[in-house]
Amino acid sequence: MKKVLLVTGVAVLALAAVASAAFSTNLTVGSTGSDVVALQTWLITNGFHIPSVESGAANKGYFGSQTKAAVQAYQTSVGVPSTGFVGPLTRAALNGTATAMTSPSTTCPAGYTCTANPGTVVTTAPGTPVVTTTPGTITTPGVQGIMSVTQGPISTSVAYAGQTKIPVLDARIQSQYSDISIQSIQVDLGTSTNAYNYVYSKIYLIDPTTGNVLTSQPLNSSTVVQNGSNYVVGLAGFNFVVPHGTFKDIQVAVDLYPTVLTQFLGQITTSIDPNGIRGVDGAGVNNYGPSGTTGISQIITVNQTQTLTATANISLDSVSPLANAVGITNVSAGSYLGLPVLTFDVNAQGDNLHLHSVSVNIGTAGSTGSPSVNAAYLYQGSTLITSAAVTCTGTNCTANFANIPDGTNGAGIAINATTPFTVKVDVTGPANTSFAANVVASTSAMTIYGSTDNTVGANGSAQGNLQTVQGQGAVYSLSGTPTITKVVSNSDQSGNATDTYTATFNVTVQAIGTTVSLGLPASSTPAFGTSSSVLAVYVNGAAGTLSAYNPVVSYSQPTNTTISGNGTSFAIGINQSVTIPVTYSFQVRNPGANVYGVQLNGINSSPNGLSNFMSGLTTWRTSSI
Repeated sequence: MKKVLLVTGVAVLALAAVASAAFSTNLTVGSTGSDVVALQTWLITNGFHIPSVESGAANKGYFGSQTKAAVQAYQTSVGVPSTGFVGPLTRAALNGTATAMTSPSTTCPAGYTCTANPGTVVTTAPGTPVVTTTPGTITTPGVQGIMSVTQGPISTSVAYAGQTKIPVLDARIQSQYSDISIQSIQVDLGTSTNAYNYVYSKIYLIDPTTGNVLTSQPLNSSTVVQNGSNYVVGLAGFNFVVPHGTFKDIQVAVDLYPTVLTQFLGQITTSIDPNGIRGVDGAGVNNYGPSGTTGISQIITVNQTQTLTATANISLDSVSPLANAVGITNVSAGSYLGLPVLTFDVNAQGDNLHLHSVSVNIGTAGSTGSPSVNAAYLYQGSTLITSAAVTCTGTNCTANFANIPDGTNGAGIAINATTPFTVKVDVTGPANTSFAANVVASTSAMTIYGSTDNTVGANGSAQGNLQTVQGQGAVYSLSGTPTITKVVSNSDQSGNATDTYTATFNVTVQAIGTTVSLGLPASSTPAFGTSSSVLAVYVNGAAGTLSAYNPVVSYSQPTNTTISGNGTSFAIGINQSVTIPVTYSFQVRNPGANVYGVQLNGINSSPNGLSNFMSGLTTWRTSSI
């Protein structure tokens, strides 16, 4: 006869033969009594699991659907028709076998090799043992341990219909003195059958460090049992070893039905009640947790599928053009075609999205010389998605990018990704006529589709900065980054120190369609003055009182320009450009811990007058020292 020996730590399970007439009664679903207890004990001992009984969720003595499944598994293993009915054939098979019944022993019987739990020793003849070890080995045989269970973290408290293996509860298990093998867990699904009939379809125990599934169970009226006013499911038949002196997490995860009806959405509490987790230490002693009277629990909010609850978040992209002034690109036609005016972001939350339409408001207030904005273009990167005519009422214009088909290259936004879109416009004016087109663009009405062509909500908006297109006159830009230096003078006899700060701006000036004149420092209207309209000194990041610093400006006539008759200004020829180094110096007595920077807010020229698009822009400001 084959001999089977199960060893837990140093506890050895002694063999006890079942009497030839141990099972003499037919048993089936609905049967009760001591014969059912004996049958269930035999099945569990021999590896045919009845989860609700093993976890403690149900008592022995009732032949239910889980017992039937265990009988069918046994019948299949011995070649008996797997009906789940314990009749003459099945009883004969049962009565002709031997079973292992627990009987503690502290010695290893002669002819056997004993190993630490888990491990099974099988011998076909005395003295020839074959050892089969299952995963997860206790390394502290004979040692009693202490197990404590607390609640661990999960990644989210929101679940969506159709999701699979979503963590709903984490049990953090700590062992002391001995390794502990976790072998069963009882999960409480609350007081309503709705949790498993309409929301959760399957339950798992998962090792979150590896992602491995320890065990799983479909959720239905056969696997979930009522315990008082609550509904619980037992999970057993696994071996999860927590080494002594450490902790490990076990996560309870679920599959959700593909569709959850509205009345079943909302919060569901998943719990492990006190003593709902059983672990076995190296001495074979059962340990239970969590302790106390409350157990551990987690509230999960169940929503419709992410597709139905997806949203789009709209914002201004960091690369959207700053306030700027540019010259026309076609002097003879008086136009700038494809002027970038706005870059906005669409962030897809909960689903893959598609930009179906967007309206862009384009304001042209403050323009001179009757320029017009008559066409607009929508890009994703360098890809042109669509174009639209621009309609205006006075200085308020609109471009409607409508009916962008699904699958249009560049119009899709992947789930959890952010995609930038750029709006460009054509600006034109009367040929050879001075004009300045001031353009500000902002997103307005927007339609965004989800992956099933459902409309999703769009939150937020984006407004661009002022873009000025100069038809004739001066256009300004910076060459490089403004700099600032500090020279510390020696202290006077009273210990007062005076520091000298010098800021440098390399300003490029381009003359568009006409000659441009700029005043030198001695002019009554210098190009780079020291008034508050064109200059600011920043103290600790905030604009200070300019008159407190008496800044001095220095720049000179650049080459390839013409000096005026009185020597106080110079002219840049039509369509020419020059770069002018401009320095501002000022002194501070006893600056202490204060830091200083300089901001260029405006430039004077003729025929433009004062241009101050750069006012407050940090790109036109030095760092602070």
